[in-house]
Amino acid sequence: MPNNNKSSIVFFGTGQTSLDALQCLYEKYSIELVVTKPPATNSAGKLFKNSVHVWAQDAGIKVLNPKDKASLGLMLKEETIKSQLGVVLDFGTIIPPEVIDMFSLGILNSHFSLLPKYRGSNPIRTSILNGDDTSGVTIIRITPGLDDGPILTWSEINIAGLDAVKLRDDLSKINCALLPETVGMYLNNELELISQDESATTHTHKTTKEDGRIDTSKQPKQLAREILAYAGWPKSYVSIDVKDIIILEANPSELTPPRGELRIEDKKLYLGCANGSLEIIKIQPAGKPALSALDFINGYQNIIGK
Repeated sequence: MPNNNKSSIVFFGTGQTSLDALQCLYEKYSIELVVTKPPATNSAGKLFKNSVHVWAQDAGIKVLNPKDKASLGLMLKEETIKSQLGVVLDFGTIIPPEVIDMFSLGILNSHFSLLPKYRGSNPIRTSILNGDDTSGVTIIRITPGLDDGPILTWSEINIAGLDAVKLRDDLSKINCALLPETVGMYLNNELELISQDESATTHTHKTTKEDGRIDTSKQPKQLAREILAYAGWPKSYVSIDVKDIIILEANPSELTPPRGELRIEDKKLYLGCANGSLEIIKIQPAGKPALSALDFINGYQNIIGK
């Protein structure tokens, strides 16, 4: 493993996609330091370390756990950092200018959209909600602004029909191929930095638990997108017989059962919505395992309209 200063990196990240990227970078570069969120408390009241923290410790890499951007700056100032470059992905804390300035070559960021489209923390769900056919990974050098730094490289894929869980996994794999190569070209001064087109900028909004509640006043095509976008979390759910039922997979349909009600037609299950319905393929009653629509029909006749 190369260990000269120019090939050494400080890595900032917390989530699963961060771990994927860290592991890929570790194969080619020396990771001087990993900066990640502090241990959290689980439902039993016990502290647990995130997967990035655990992996880095197992690999013998020093780990810092700043609780916010103020402590991030203070903790890094206490370190004797030799790396000229930082890399950040899904960190969960905004990196302040004074930390960016600690690295002579700056900090690179993998963003899971085709910038300047979908700046912010929620690009994957947003691209699905908007019915985009393509998405991708863009690697930028960060600035104090929100995802507005110059572009180094990018890679584009078709995303039609993918839910958020599968799309995140696919983009993470693309990133693992793109990021180490980009870092190498950047260190060797082989890349032209491209300014983002500010006139084409769009921003994303944070998803809440309530976003997962299915609004049957919406069109079936939009609701089908929401089910894909909210896969994993918060999931898409509808209240039937005073209980929340999760819709895991569904397709738009032109059948028009009463809005907000479940109906059976030719052994298929439909949820009525505006100007049509959702044909439900996979469903999960509250506190129960996921079921095919037919299994649900056979087991829950009491809450399905005739």
